[in-house]
Amino acid sequence: MTKNLFAFLIFSFITGMIFSQGGVKGKITDENGSGIPLVDVYIKSLSKGVTTADNGTFEILNLNNGTYDLNISSLGYYTISKNITIDNSVLDLGTIVLQTSTQVMDEVVISGSRKLEKITESPATISVLSVKQIQNFAGSTDELFAQQKGVDFGRIGAFISAVNIRGFNSAFNPKMLQLDDNRYSTLIATGLAFGPMSPMIKEDIERIETVLGPSSALYGPNALNGLINTISKSPYKYEGTDIVLGAGSNSLLSARLRHAKKLGKNDRWAYKITGEYTKGKEINWTDSVYVPGAVLGQPEMAKVGKPEVDLDRDVEFIKGQASLYYRPTETSEVGVTYGASQSNFLSITNTGRNSINDWRISFLQATFKSDHWFGQLYKTWSKTDDTFNNDTRTQNYWILIAQGVSHEDALEESKTGPGAITPTFKDHSNRLNSELQYNNQWNNLDLIVGVQYQRDNADSKHTYLLDEDGPIHIDQLGFYGQLRYALGDSGWKLIAAARGDNHDLFGFNFLPKAGVTYTRENGTWRLTYGKGFATPTILNTNMSLFGGLVLGNGVGFTLSDGSKVKPLVPETVQTIEGGYKGHFAEGKLYLDVNAYYNISDDFMSPLTNIAPNAFVDGTVVTQRGNEPIENFTAGLAPGVLDPGAFILTYKNFGHVNTYGLDLGLVYYISNHYNISMNYSYFDYILDKDDMANDGNGDGEVTQLDLPINTPKNKLSTAFNVTYDKFYGALLSRWVQKYDFFSGGAAAAKTNKDLIFNGDPVIEDHLVGKKWNYGQLGGFYMSINAGYRFSKTFSLGAYLNNFVGSGNYEFITAPPVETLYGIELKISL
Repeated sequence: MTKNLFAFLIFSFITGMIFSQGGVKGKITDENGSGIPLVDVYIKSLSKGVTTADNGTFEILNLNNGTYDLNISSLGYYTISKNITIDNSVLDLGTIVLQTSTQVMDEVVISGSRKLEKITESPATISVLSVKQIQNFAGSTDELFAQQKGVDFGRIGAFISAVNIRGFNSAFNPKMLQLDDNRYSTLIATGLAFGPMSPMIKEDIERIETVLGPSSALYGPNALNGLINTISKSPYKYEGTDIVLGAGSNSLLSARLRHAKKLGKNDRWAYKITGEYTKGKEINWTDSVYVPGAVLGQPEMAKVGKPEVDLDRDVEFIKGQASLYYRPTETSEVGVTYGASQSNFLSITNTGRNSINDWRISFLQATFKSDHWFGQLYKTWSKTDDTFNNDTRTQNYWILIAQGVSHEDALEESKTGPGAITPTFKDHSNRLNSELQYNNQWNNLDLIVGVQYQRDNADSKHTYLLDEDGPIHIDQLGFYGQLRYALGDSGWKLIAAARGDNHDLFGFNFLPKAGVTYTRENGTWRLTYGKGFATPTILNTNMSLFGGLVLGNGVGFTLSDGSKVKPLVPETVQTIEGGYKGHFAEGKLYLDVNAYYNISDDFMSPLTNIAPNAFVDGTVVTQRGNEPIENFTAGLAPGVLDPGAFILTYKNFGHVNTYGLDLGLVYYISNHYNISMNYSYFDYILDKDDMANDGNGDGEVTQLDLPINTPKNKLSTAFNVTYDKFYGALLSRWVQKYDFFSGGAAAAKTNKDLIFNGDPVIEDHLVGKKWNYGQLGGFYMSINAGYRFSKTFSLGAYLNNFVGSGNYEFITAPPVETLYGIELKISL
């Protein structure tokens, strides 16, 4: 009897211990009712907690009965604490709403690892423009972008800007990948970013994430220096109607619209519609074109400057998107989006400006998202029939005038000739992309795997590509994966990623990435290694200009002496990077610092004459690939040149090491005021005794062979105010003066020992084909402010570059002007 009683008591004690437990669950949302992912839900007294799922839900189980303080926190929101009592059950807290804090430290990003994660724990250097920053900023986001660390920004007109990451900038720069909602936002043949031609409008942007450093292991070719990922607003999270009307300098008039709404039972359906119309006048500045004096009947003059002929400064952008979404379950979503734009503006190249006329971009995208799967299928179209290079057209005009052609006829004929020199180019290209990705988590192990397919169909109607037999088709197939393993609760995580890409022209390429992070309460240390590559574009491999004088190098060349020029291969970079991201002083100070070292190989040269001795010893180009060179130079006027005596193309060459530092600081004085500072340093090591670095083949290695085209030092600051109904920002940035060489244009200080395109480099002087206005860079200040009269009406205004006017920021572009504007926003 005693033994049975003892056993009964033991059993009762054990079962009591087992069943005297419970838990707590709930859902964390923002003020709009949308779930917030990666929120910390934590019981400090037990050192136990979780982070919320993508839809904001959480659950903590196996809690002993008792009373606890539950802390709920996420960067960018006010922390709240709830006193809970556990009593043999799972306590359901329901929906908990977090209020947005003005101390927004860009809490959640996706671009670093292709999944949602805290920015402080991402194994990459990421800068973010948040929805609050974008909403509280009148005008375009250009000046905000100019403030970002590690980013080279250049204004190239009243409406257009250029962006680069970590060096080696040029007028044609495909080394930085641009994404819009995970969709490649780049031209098919050239690889250049859509930029202002993107169909996305400002009011539909939730955030812009910039990843510094090679990201090819997860994103594929051409994320060599990094990527910019623009992410739009979900209609489930951001309902309502926004109408923005704007006016400003340079005859600016703009109207933008965004309308989004949830539909159906349980709000499972949603849609959004966006649109924009913007017009204005480009800066009243002429890029002189230098015509041979002999053509103008002035043989005593080598070159005579003439203004661009029939220059059209009218700027016009029409763009819009329409999206429909359906959520079969609470954690899955299907979407379809169509977008299109039509653009007219002046763009820059390394041989003068292009007149972009009615260039149309469109896309159709289908997506699927769930807890563990992401899939997309989309097609992109690009079309223009009347875009032309102003320099070439101006040269043609004066040649025709010299031949006795009338002014009216010369204006028209200059678009197509004379001879093989045709400035007008067409583009009827399209691209098909598909992607399937899977992610999961098992205890301490995170897994991401995916596959991507891309088919480029480049069609220039034989105006600038070797596509006389029809469009050029290029297929690419890539597989990627990433593993991240947490070493218990130590704060250490190991990361390994890899990608394999197979390209029709360049075969198989393998790209590894590895890293380690260490997270403490306030932030994360990281050390990573990554490899990136940039495949030559279809333009680089299949170009055909000026009757065959300029040819792409996709298959190599053979010369009459038996020597060969190898076909292009991808440019590569290997990067070692260390950094820290975290916050101090009870969340008032945010720090992001990194240092990196790059090893770059197989640069692509500028266009180079590969038959330099044709008029010395008769060595000429005889073949492109396996075909006679005459098959490609038939467009040359008879008697102008012997076939193969002068061929411009691209070559791989060289090795250079670069290194740098990026530092970002944000200090929140209060919930109404904050100060930010971003600084970047960049430098390089070039072995001038290594003739492999002689890109132009002139027998010596100079900065012209590997133009870095990046300032050594950049510094930006911002003072931001959000007080009651008022918001504003005072911005400044300093860009150390620097030399820039690209194609036929130079912007550099005087160096008479440096010969560029046959001329010594002299400031305020004709150098090569273009006028050298001197180095780029300078000091700039802008101010931006707004006032919310009510929930419906707000008014914003900006004054950009009220200090810094007159500085140059890019080759063949006008000097910076002070720009101003005002915008009325109506929110319904």
